[in-house]
Amino acid sequence: MTEDACILDEEQRRLVERTIADHCRIRGWELHAVNCRTNHLHVVTTANRDPDEVREQFKAWCTRKLKELEEVRRKNARLLARRAGEVTIRENWWAERGSARYIGDEDSLEAAIRYVLEGQ
Repeated sequence: MTEDACILDEEQRRLVERTIADHCRIRGWELHAVNCRTNHLHVVTTANRDPDEVREQFKAWCTRKLKELEEVRRKNARLLARRAGEVTIRENWWAERGSARYIGDEDSLEAAIRYVLEGQ
């Protein structure tokens, strides 16, 4: 059975943006822009890796953090509501695909940053 479409709430969106920023800092990548929307994510970064690998690392780390948040939420909901029913935690947070491309010059980089920060 497939899962319903993933719609991120405000807390989840901020968590994704923090996770992306932390991952860039840890890897030594320059984060130019990040904008997590309810149903998709845009990131502009300079990294010493293939764009597909960068995307997959972001997806993996954000998935881990989102699952951790959902575990806490489920635990808190059980404590507050004293419900016996189990709530499953989403397995798939991201689409299989995703754009990952090189940006070849400063003008294109500036345009991509502007789009991510202002064009959404």
